[in-house]
Amino acid sequence: MTLAATLVRVPALNRPIGFVFDEIFYARDACVYAGGPCGIAELTSRAHPPLGKWMIAAGIKVFGYSPFGWRITAALAGIATVVLLYLLARRLLSGTVPGPAATLGSFAAAGLLATDFLHVVQSRVAMLDVFTTLFVVAAVLAIVHDRDRGRDGVQRAGLLRRFALGRPWRLLAGICLGAATATKWNGAYVATAVVGLTVAWELAARMRAPHPTRRGVLLRALREEGLPTVILLGAVPVMVYIAAYTGRMPGAVIGLPWQEGTFWRGIWDHQVAMLQFHTTLGGNHPYESAPWSWLLLKRPIAYYFSEQNGQYREILALGNPIVWWTAGVGLVALAVRWARAGWSLLAPEAVVIAAVLGTYAPWLILSGSRSQVFLWYLLPTVPFLCAGLGIVIARAWRSMVGRVATGAFAVAVLASFLVYLPLLTALPLSPAEWRLRMLFTDCGRPGAATMTLPDDTVNQGPPPRGWCWI
Repeated sequence: MTLAATLVRVPALNRPIGFVFDEIFYARDACVYAGGPCGIAELTSRAHPPLGKWMIAAGIKVFGYSPFGWRITAALAGIATVVLLYLLARRLLSGTVPGPAATLGSFAAAGLLATDFLHVVQSRVAMLDVFTTLFVVAAVLAIVHDRDRGRDGVQRAGLLRRFALGRPWRLLAGICLGAATATKWNGAYVATAVVGLTVAWELAARMRAPHPTRRGVLLRALREEGLPTVILLGAVPVMVYIAAYTGRMPGAVIGLPWQEGTFWRGIWDHQVAMLQFHTTLGGNHPYESAPWSWLLLKRPIAYYFSEQNGQYREILALGNPIVWWTAGVGLVALAVRWARAGWSLLAPEAVVIAAVLGTYAPWLILSGSRSQVFLWYLLPTVPFLCAGLGIVIARAWRSMVGRVATGAFAVAVLASFLVYLPLLTALPLSPAEWRLRMLFTDCGRPGAATMTLPDDTVNQGPPPRGWCWI
């Protein structure tokens, strides 16, 4: 599955030549990070923290300031996320279903992410979200390992464990939380799931003691795990976040934070500027869509479109409707099964549902206070949708009906991926072939022209009222 993820992300990574969508900001800024020359006098965007640009800059430093150079680290991050999702699903299913079913469910989760339309697209462009997703999945995997530290029966002594206050996996989770936030602020959303699950698991572990009381359990958990948790999941992410500014914020490191010209004042001023940008961003964008509509695929985004020699080439950021719509139903099924099983905190459903809610629910809550939100913001949620389907498949594999349904679903997913692959990688299509793939064309816009072909150059104007893939 790692090889499959590589084969759809790395070949022809330099296609198309030139900047694609928001690469015009991130690739050029990353070139500045890498030491140029980049053809710009100053950074083009200060809307996000610097870590994602550092990662893009690493590819430019090694392979040069070219489409391949500024996209390769995104591709590697996408491949790594597929690997981590397999490991996460395997860990969640271990001991829950028989070994072969657990392996199959993990393989299915990784396969669904390896071929997910949106994840493939984001792995082939120099934007920030694929890095955020990598760190989000890594944080959840690390905290699940931390939960299972006692169940594995392995307690190693050593310098690392002392440095990590006895919780090396929790330390890693904190590092990943900081890295996710240092890439884009929405990376911090998963902290609600990571911290919430950690607290719930620690309380549940102490409830198994003889004659527990609610007050006694809480006090014991605070005494034993309060300080390590605050440090590892609170202070460590902050330190990682600050460290991402190394080399990008001039000024004296030793100095009062409120003094002009210090490293610390520069970081603070950047946080204020980012907050003002995101809270005051106004106007409309033809490709924006409300968060409630993301899973329904109401409005994908044309990152690139060209017409040459009577053929169309496009990069369309969308999800696979067969997978995404099924995943929505699968989440409901997981929640029902979890409830019937007594809401066990050790069940794999607990992790998947917490991660989906942690990465998606904030957008539903905050969407009323901000315009210009887009489908690709759902990317950190997508791996957990795939993990949920992997769990459903692992449980269904025990029956013949489940095996037949799984086989049919796999064929449908693979076929749809092959059909839409040209729209994910800018392969040529005839106009007729292109239109066959546009399932929804209700593209009338209030007070603006109806879109008949994609236009990746416009960034103002209302989105269509209806379901529109053009």
